[in-house]
Amino acid sequence: MPMPPQLARAKRPKRSSPRPIVEQLPRIDIADLCRWNVFPNQCDWHKAHLLELPFRYPFVKSLVISLQTIEVNHCSDYTQCITLRWCRTGFGGNYRPRPLFICNCGRSVRRLYFKGGNLNCRRCANATYASRVCSKRLRPVLQAKRIQAFRSLKSYMRKSNRQRLKTRLVTAPRQDFTSKRLNHYAIQHPQHNYGTRGAMHWR
Repeated sequence: MPMPPQLARAKRPKRSSPRPIVEQLPRIDIADLCRWNVFPNQCDWHKAHLLELPFRYPFVKSLVISLQTIEVNHCSDYTQCITLRWCRTGFGGNYRPRPLFICNCGRSVRRLYFKGGNLNCRRCANATYASRVCSKRLRPVLQAKRIQAFRSLKSYMRKSNRQRLKTRLVTAPRQDFTSKRLNHYAIQHPQHNYGTRGAMHWR
């Protein structure tokens, strides 16, 4: 006698605790370090800069930045050495390379997330995006919340960009975002520039 499809389907084991949300984890973004111009000159491979930003990175004491590695001095007196990889770009080739973090797993990533007293990539931190946690009904609501926050935070946009984002809001569903897990302010903040120029100063 064949087994019913409800019983034949493999059940996923229940997680003891939910996966952390990427938008809620403290992180270090390589784009921020490049924008602050903290890396030494491309000719000074033996030079290092000391960076202390307790308000921006409260989970670390300081960063010792060179062209090869970044030494992260954690608040627990643990020093983590992160290797950098410089890749070619289409803007000047070898004269304008772009740095990337190399995680302990070997992946080259732009962001490292702080979890468990260590900096890792998203996969090593076992983190997931808020859009993956949302249901099919709440996902466009979350997107509309982020567009609304983006238009209020970036008030100096061009008129064409503002009108383009306003058109996306018109087609978005008019519902309240009722998810308790995703009610954090960092999740409802915009995560990219939506095709506009300028730095995201709210991150």
